[in-house]
Amino acid sequence: MDPITVATKRFLRDLERLWKQRPTQIARLVARPGDRGHVIKALRFAEYDIANRRPLFLFESPFGAVEPYFHGLCERVAADYELVREGAAEEGVSLASLTHPARSPALSAEAHAAAVLAAAAERLASHLDGAVVALIPKAISDPGEWRKSIERLAHTARPLSLRIAVLDPEDGPLAGVLGSEGAVFLFDIDEFFDFAEQQTNRTSAGPPLPQAPSASPEQRAAFEQATGRKVPKPETAAAIRAIFMAGARAAAKNDFKSAAAAYRRARDLCHDEGLCAEETAATFALGGAYLAAGARPMAQATYGQAALLAAHEKLWTIACQAKLGEAGVGLMEKDFGRAARAYAEAAALAERGDIVPLRIEALRMEGICHQHRGAETEAIQAWRRAVDAGTSADEPALRASPFREVVTTLADLLEARGLRPQAVHLRGLLAGPVPQQAPGELK
Repeated sequence: MDPITVATKRFLRDLERLWKQRPTQIARLVARPGDRGHVIKALRFAEYDIANRRPLFLFESPFGAVEPYFHGLCERVAADYELVREGAAEEGVSLASLTHPARSPALSAEAHAAAVLAAAAERLASHLDGAVVALIPKAISDPGEWRKSIERLAHTARPLSLRIAVLDPEDGPLAGVLGSEGAVFLFDIDEFFDFAEQQTNRTSAGPPLPQAPSASPEQRAAFEQATGRKVPKPETAAAIRAIFMAGARAAAKNDFKSAAAAYRRARDLCHDEGLCAEETAATFALGGAYLAAGARPMAQATYGQAALLAAHEKLWTIACQAKLGEAGVGLMEKDFGRAARAYAEAAALAERGDIVPLRIEALRMEGICHQHRGAETEAIQAWRRAVDAGTSADEPALRASPFREVVTTLADLLEARGLRPQAVHLRGLLAGPVPQQAPGELK
C-alpha cells in the first residue's frame, strides 16, 4: 500500500476517534501546508463511504478578516445545503429548506455562523446523522485574528449533529485553542517517491515483469504524422520520467533550487529531442520551481515561455495556466497593469480552448487588477465579460468556476454606482438555472 493511502486511513481513524471522544468539540486537522490537498481528498473519501451519514461542507476561502470570512462560510453552506436538498429530493427524501434569519447585532460573526451551521446539521439529522463542516483556508493573512476567531467559534454551543474540523499546521496557532492532539495527516516524502519509482522499476525484487508493449517504427511514424508530435524513444521517455521524479521529490522537500535544476535538465533534454509537448510541461514546472524559490523575475519570464510553447502546440489548458502563473507573479509584484494584461491574455487562451472555468477566473482576476490600479470602469468591463462567459456555459462548468463570486462582486459595485436594476438582474442569475443571454447584454 502506498504511503499516502496509509496516511489517509490513519488520519480518518484518528478523526473518528476524536469525534467519538469529544463529540461537541472542534477537531484539529494537523498537516503540513503542502498536504492541504491530501487532507481535502481524505475528507471527501470519508464522505463517499457508503456507511457515511454526514454530508461534508468544505470551505476553502482564505482568511483575511472575520466578517467577510464567516459571511462567506454561511453563504457557502447555504448553497451547498440546497444542492444536498435537491439531490435528496431526487431520491424521494424531503429536507426542510434552510431559511436562516438575518444576523442579530448582538451576535458575533462566529456565533451567527455557528447558528447557521447548526440549522443545516439539524435539518439533515431528520433523515441522516447531521453534517461535517471543514474549514480548510487556502491562506491565512492574520494568524492572530484567526486564532481568536476560532476560539470564539469553539465557545459557541453546537448540537451533536454538527461536527466541525479546522486545518492547522503542527506548529500552527490553534494548538492552544483546540488542544495539541488532532487528526494528523503525515507521510514520509522519500518513502512516497521510493514507492512511485518502484512501480516502474523492472529490476526490483519480486517476479519479473513482462516487457511493456512498444510501437513499431511504422506505428510511431503514423502516430507522429497524425498528431504532428514526436514520440520519444523508450529510453528517452524513461530518462525524462526520472528527471521529473527527481524534481518533484526535491520540490516536495522544499529544495526548490534542486527542483529547478532538475526541470532545466528535463526542458533541455526535451528540446534537444524535439519533444515540444514535453518541453512545454518541463518549462511550466520550472516556472513553478522558480516562484517557490523566490526568484520572481525568472518565474514570470519562464511562465511566459511556457505559455508561448503551449499555445504553439495548441495545448490550451497549459497555455492558460502558464499565463495565469505569469499574471500571478505580476500581481505579487504589484505591477497591476502588466498583471491585468497577462490575465486578459490568459482569458483569450482559455476561450480558444473553450475552457470556461479558467476563462471566468482569468477575467475575474483581470478585474481585480484594474481595481487595484484605480481603473474601475475597466474592472467592470472585465467582470461583464466573465458574466457573459458564464451565462453561455453549462452547469458543471459554472460550478467549477468563480461565476457566483464574479456576479456578486459586479452586482455590489453596480448598486454602489446607483445602477440598482442592473444589480438586481445580475443577482437573479444566481437564484436558479443561469438564463441564456446575448453577449454584452449587461450594459
